[in-house]
Amino acid sequence: MPKQDKSSLHFERKISQFCDIRIAPIASKRSLESIRPYLISLVIYRKAPPLLHGRIDWKKISQACGIESELTEILKKQLRPGLDAIIRWLELPPISDEVSPSAAKAKRDHPSATTLASSTRKPRRTGSAGASVPSTSTRSGPEPKPIKDFPDPLFEVTVDPKTFQDALAYHMRRFGETYWQLYRAIIRLGETFDETTLLSWIKGERAPRSLASFEILSRIEKRYRLEPGYFKAKLPHQSRSPQGHDLHDISPAERRRLAWHLPDDFGSLPHTKREEILNWVRRVVISGSTDYRRYQAAAIKQRYAIRFPGVTYGGGSLSPRAPSLLMNNGQDAIETFDDPDLLSGVVDAPPRLAMEMADLICFKTSTLTAAGFQRNGVWGEETASQKIEHLGLMFGALAASPTGMVKGRGVPLGHLTFGLLIFPGVWDWYLQWRERRRGF
Repeated sequence: MPKQDKSSLHFERKISQFCDIRIAPIASKRSLESIRPYLISLVIYRKAPPLLHGRIDWKKISQACGIESELTEILKKQLRPGLDAIIRWLELPPISDEVSPSAAKAKRDHPSATTLASSTRKPRRTGSAGASVPSTSTRSGPEPKPIKDFPDPLFEVTVDPKTFQDALAYHMRRFGETYWQLYRAIIRLGETFDETTLLSWIKGERAPRSLASFEILSRIEKRYRLEPGYFKAKLPHQSRSPQGHDLHDISPAERRRLAWHLPDDFGSLPHTKREEILNWVRRVVISGSTDYRRYQAAAIKQRYAIRFPGVTYGGGSLSPRAPSLLMNNGQDAIETFDDPDLLSGVVDAPPRLAMEMADLICFKTSTLTAAGFQRNGVWGEETASQKIEHLGLMFGALAASPTGMVKGRGVPLGHLTFGLLIFPGVWDWYLQWRERRRGF
């Protein structure tokens, strides 16, 4: 076994702790006992993990550990930060042990039995001062590309792509980097940003929306020496507010209104500065005299939402809804609203609609779906609350009287169901109603 310096021993302990924290909870005992020695052996022998076309060769790793059938995608995701840390550590020169002159002299005068014994191994070369030179044995797989803070471009900028996806791919080609090389260069050890997210940006499947993603974009801009905000200005849906502001002591509804007007570095500002910004936004924007504020002030006086159990939209005395006019089999049918709560403008959902909403929330927020069902994404607590609010407004608009101030569609409460949403005409009416109601 090669002689280990203090750097190697310290890093071995870190890798062992990494296995206890990240690998042990998701892998079997057998897999853990195979993965830990393998990672430590890479440190001891200073060997890089096997790579294939600049990416980790999972097949060779699974064969070396003997866990071909147990190397799942979840296990790969947890292993990847450890392998990346080893690659980064190997690029640092080894730190020599601090040995006192007397100890060094004693070691020269009394060579160990290992050095006296005959060996068929090739002796290591030494420098002029007798210091050992690191072994020049070749590593398996291609050498990882060294990471530079500011790489040199392969060619100058000739075009300025309009979309975010094209701009990111173009500048990666300028610097000759793959998404994995860029990921290794900008993500720090311990960060949870997934490289598949970066890949989805390049493919155009997703776009950055959170403050954490904007921080990643700023690192890429700095690395490629682009002006600040270059990528952010090319993002789609510029009208959307960023996600991730630290506003836990504020209600979700107010949080969504405030997010439009907060700077991206709001969370890193001192507490007094954050309070100053919040007070200014509330005083000037939320309570000010902008077009949107005038629309919002008038709209909140006309409450019409359907309220689902567990979500409160408030009360108040509002204009009553008139009887609704429904078309049934080509004939006019007048149906009155006999629920007195309907006069307040905010009512509880009928039992059938409430059960449908409960089933939808359970399906979209559960960790695993029932057998035979599939879904596109999972809702968090805040997203679920926002969806309940938006759907409540939509069903409320459908139920509101067409002759009242809200000018809804007049659908009776008992007829409301999620099945209405499969008809394009319902969505077309709702979108046009929103445009007319907003007025600008």
